[in-house]
Amino acid sequence: MSSIDKLSIQGVRSFGSNAEDMQSLTFSSPVTLILGENGCGKTTVIECLKNALTGECPPGSDRGKSFVHDPKIFGLNESLAQIKMQVRDKCGARVSICRTMKVSSKRGKVSFETMDSTINFLADAGNTKRDNQDSLSGRTENIDLAISDFMGVSKAIINNVLFCHQEDSSWPLDEAKKLKEKFDAIFGITEYNKALDKVIKMRKESIDKLNVMKAEMKHVAYLKQEMEVKTLGLQKAQSKCESIKAQCSACEEEMKPIENRLREIRDIEYEIGKHQAQKVEMDTKHKNCKEQISAISRKIKTHFEGSLVELDLEIRNFDQRMSEMRQKRSETEEQLSELKKSHAEVHQTQTAQDKKCCLAKQQLQSEQACKTQLVKRVKDFCKELQISIPGDLVAEPEKLVDLLHDIEVVIMSKLCEITEVSDHNDSADKARQAKIDELRIDLTKSEQGVTAQEKQKEASKREKETLEVKIQQIETSMQQLKLLEKQIADADAIYERTSNDFNQENFREIIADKKISIAQKQALFKKLDEQLTFLGSMAKLVAEMNLKEKELEKKNQEIHRVRSRHSDNFGKFFKEPISSNYRRSMQGAYDKVRREIQELNEKANAQKLKEQSYEIKRKNLIADIARMEKELKEGEELIFQKCRSTPYDELLERSKLAISKLQLEHGAHKSAEALYKKYIQKINEEPCCPLCHHNMSGDEACDLTTELSDEIQKLPDNISRSEKALKAEQLKYENLLQIKPSIQKVKELKDILPKKKEELTEIEMLLGETVSEYETLIALIGEPTQNMDIANSMLGDMTMLDEALKDSVRVKKELEQLKNKLPDSYDSSVSMDALQAEKSQVSKDLETERKELDSTQHTFEQHVDALNRLREVKNGLKDKQLKLQEGLQSLPQLKERSNELTELLVTITTEIGQLKAKIQPLKQQLRAAIDEKERKKEAERTHLTQLNVKYNSYKSTDQDIQRLHKEAQAYAKLNLQSEISNLEDSIRATKEQLKKLETEINAKTVHLESVKTECLNQQTVERDLRDNRELKQLQDKETKLRESRETLDKKLGNFDFHSVSREKVDLTKIRDAGTVRKGELLGQLGEIISQVERLQRELDEPQFREAVKNFRKGNFEMEVTRRSIEDLAKHRFAVEWALIQFHAEKMEKINRLIREYWRMIYRGNDIDYIQVKTDEVNTEASADRRKTYNYRVIQSKNNTEIEMRGRCSAGQRVLASLIIRMALAETFSSNCGVLALDEPTTNLDRINITSLCDALNSIVEERQTQSNFMLIIITHDENFISSLGKITSYHRVFRNDECKSVIRKVQIT
Repeated sequence: MSSIDKLSIQGVRSFGSNAEDMQSLTFSSPVTLILGENGCGKTTVIECLKNALTGECPPGSDRGKSFVHDPKIFGLNESLAQIKMQVRDKCGARVSICRTMKVSSKRGKVSFETMDSTINFLADAGNTKRDNQDSLSGRTENIDLAISDFMGVSKAIINNVLFCHQEDSSWPLDEAKKLKEKFDAIFGITEYNKALDKVIKMRKESIDKLNVMKAEMKHVAYLKQEMEVKTLGLQKAQSKCESIKAQCSACEEEMKPIENRLREIRDIEYEIGKHQAQKVEMDTKHKNCKEQISAISRKIKTHFEGSLVELDLEIRNFDQRMSEMRQKRSETEEQLSELKKSHAEVHQTQTAQDKKCCLAKQQLQSEQACKTQLVKRVKDFCKELQISIPGDLVAEPEKLVDLLHDIEVVIMSKLCEITEVSDHNDSADKARQAKIDELRIDLTKSEQGVTAQEKQKEASKREKETLEVKIQQIETSMQQLKLLEKQIADADAIYERTSNDFNQENFREIIADKKISIAQKQALFKKLDEQLTFLGSMAKLVAEMNLKEKELEKKNQEIHRVRSRHSDNFGKFFKEPISSNYRRSMQGAYDKVRREIQELNEKANAQKLKEQSYEIKRKNLIADIARMEKELKEGEELIFQKCRSTPYDELLERSKLAISKLQLEHGAHKSAEALYKKYIQKINEEPCCPLCHHNMSGDEACDLTTELSDEIQKLPDNISRSEKALKAEQLKYENLLQIKPSIQKVKELKDILPKKKEELTEIEMLLGETVSEYETLIALIGEPTQNMDIANSMLGDMTMLDEALKDSVRVKKELEQLKNKLPDSYDSSVSMDALQAEKSQVSKDLETERKELDSTQHTFEQHVDALNRLREVKNGLKDKQLKLQEGLQSLPQLKERSNELTELLVTITTEIGQLKAKIQPLKQQLRAAIDEKERKKEAERTHLTQLNVKYNSYKSTDQDIQRLHKEAQAYAKLNLQSEISNLEDSIRATKEQLKKLETEINAKTVHLESVKTECLNQQTVERDLRDNRELKQLQDKETKLRESRETLDKKLGNFDFHSVSREKVDLTKIRDAGTVRKGELLGQLGEIISQVERLQRELDEPQFREAVKNFRKGNFEMEVTRRSIEDLAKHRFAVEWALIQFHAEKMEKINRLIREYWRMIYRGNDIDYIQVKTDEVNTEASADRRKTYNYRVIQSKNNTEIEMRGRCSAGQRVLASLIIRMALAETFSSNCGVLALDEPTTNLDRINITSLCDALNSIVEERQTQSNFMLIIITHDENFISSLGKITSYHRVFRNDECKSVIRKVQIT
């Protein structure tokens, strides 16, 4: 069990803040008494205990500012306070608690600050050790929580029960709201309520979250279903795609042998065509070669008769001669180029010389202008400076230099003159200033002397006047002294006479007799009072019956008022009028409206889900329509690009016919060469037509043969052209076959699109209807919501109405009980008035005797006061006599000092007059000196300014002249005249050189032209030689071509062209049928692939890709949320049930202890017992509402309970609060045996104080076996201490001479 060992206080309230002011108090078991007068600091001890254990400042301390010792008392800016306490925790370990505080005052603003809070764990030997931890600091730990933990009681118990402040000691009879807060804190219900509120809030949030999840799950389930449909469609499309690919592969396998044979036939045709093309090419080359031979032969002027080798040798010799001639021409061209280059350089030199000559002439003109201006400026300046000019300055430059030097000398002399004037002015100004300073010093000394002498004079005057007053008082006091001696003698005589006349012992005996008589009368009065009490109890019963009737009437009025207030609303909620159970009926109406709102909300949520479903369908339809329209547009665009405006079937048929036609044409071209050759052979053998056998002349046969030969030469080009046309047409045909699925798809889309649009229109209509229905439901919710708010606002009044009805029934029942309580033995014959009259008579006698006693005591006190006053008067007269005698002794010294001061005043007056006479002349001299200084300084400044202005003008003119002189010297150094003549000579020489070069260039040009003519003549010979070589080469080529043509004719005769052509036609038909089939399959495959890609894109969208996962996750979260809601409800009911059981057990124990203590302590007969009443607990509360407890203190008399607040006296209020605190301490502080009572006897009469002492003694005796039990009592009533029984010591709190609180332990002997 925890307890308190020691408390040290420093700097708190009236306790001093210095180190020597620290006060310590050691607590003893079982009782520690603290005694002191009001205002000495007793309650501060309770405040310090409470602050040390909880860290809270007492009420009314302005958040701690007035809790710490005020620094203003000693003129400080801050004051420190420290509270130290040693305790034993619930395990018996020693713990030291220290809290430090500070109050600062800055700029008139007071601030409170908690400096530090520490806990030190102490071992028995004084070593610091507790579970490997020496101390805790408030900077890092929650000290208040730690203290509550090791003391074994909560902070609320410490504040409100164990160490309750005197101002808050009557909290059990405060208003209901504050009482509820205190009890909730003591029971710890506040923390549980916070936890329950959090659980309720979490449950509501989870229910709302569950409803949202249900709505979202419908959407997730719809997306999952859509995903499954799309996945199934994707799988079907992929299987179909694989089937078509297999068909395409089979078709390709069938086509491979046909393609291989056609490739072989094409190779054969290629070989035939290649040989035919080679033959045609060779024929063409042979013909061209002959034509070239004839053309070159015509161009050659002289035919070379030798061989080709000899011709090549001749050409090489000719090339050597031509190279020599070309080299000669090149050398001549280079020489001509060098000459032209030299001519250009000389021309450039001439141009540069012309520019230099012009520039030199311009500089010469500038030089002459500069010299003229220099001479003019020098003459003007010399005239201004009055310097003579010797001779012609232009002709004699050395004189100009001397003249410039003279000008410099004159200007320097002017500068020296200005410097001398300035120095002279400064020295004169310093002398004048020194004279002024001397005058100022003399004047200041004189004025300071006058001031000092006047101050000394005033002080001497005041001292003299004071001495004269004292001397006069002393002279007057001589007569007073004689008068005082007489008064003292008279006072002594009066005091002796009065003491002899007043017999104190007789007066004390009379007062004691009167007190005995009064005590006898009081006993009689008490006996009569007891008789009247019995009769009064009956009267009280009658009075209680009257009170109950009034209370019943008041309850009925309250019921009528509440019914009238809500009469209009009753019609809304109840079809038939109700007379009881208003709360239950209103709760039923509230629940009904809430269910109606819930149903409407569910319908609205269903409509919202339907709206979301329709919206999703609408968006999907819009996306499908957009996709189909896009595909339709792309398909139509593809068809248009392939077919344009021609129908597809017609275009396909036309392509087939074109392919057939081109195949026939290609076959005809392939077989035409052999046919043409047979025709030519037959014509050569016999000149007649091979078809009609018409005879032809030789020319006709020759023309026909030539025409057929030309046709044979054209055959390769025709075959190639027909092959290209055939391939292009076949490609076109294949492309047409590939778009056949697109055409079918376009037809399907044109059929499906209108249906989709109709479905979209229908969905949009359904969506509009759903939105309208949802808005209607939302509007319908408004009125029930308003009714629910009204019902919710009425629930409180309905509770009050039900309570009022219950109270009305209860009061009626109590009234009947009171009527039945009137006893049968009640004797109405005994006159209460007679007893009251006798009691009144005894009371009057008591009053008379008390007045006589008071009069006697008053007379006794008056005589004693008169003697005391005479004694004080006598002492006062003697004090005056002593003071007057002291004054008479100091009279000669005072007169001597007065004479000295008179002489000093005469001397000071003379000196002041002399000093004042000196001041005025000094002021006049100083003013004159300052005026003269300013006047002369202004004149000197004006003269110096004029000199400076003139010097600056001279200096500026001199600088211009120097600049012009430097320019003239620079021009003279250039020697421009000789340079111009030299340049003119150079220009003439350059012109002659140019003429010579032009002559040489003309001669070289003529020579170059003759060389070129000779080269041209040799080129004609060279061309003739080369043509002869080319002719011989062409003749050799023509021979080789003729031999190659004969070889090709033999090879072409070995190929069977007709059978190959027939086989090719058959295979081509088979291949075309396979190509058509493959094209159709590829078209279907392309359509299915696009469908697969579209489905894959849709399934890759987040809403479909995560659909199954989201569905499983949503189901899991819904189930978890649903179970958590159930668990939260169970947890809430379990916690509240445990709280109810704990509350009921504790309240039963508390009320039992309160009744015991009340009957033990209270000596009145108007209250049998008191107890703390709690409202009944509603065990059927819903899981979303927690239970609350309302507390009130009731008093009981004759089994009738009424609320105590407002009906009890001040003493009953104090006693009831004290007993309730004692019961709470007994119940809740089993781990802490400390209880502090601050002024427990306030407002209690002597009888109840005595019974309180007895009760405390019995409690102490009961708990004496507990070593840690400690009762701390703070009081100013010494009689209360004497009534407590065996008390050996107590602590007295008082104020010392410095008004600081001091604690001293006092032993009782």
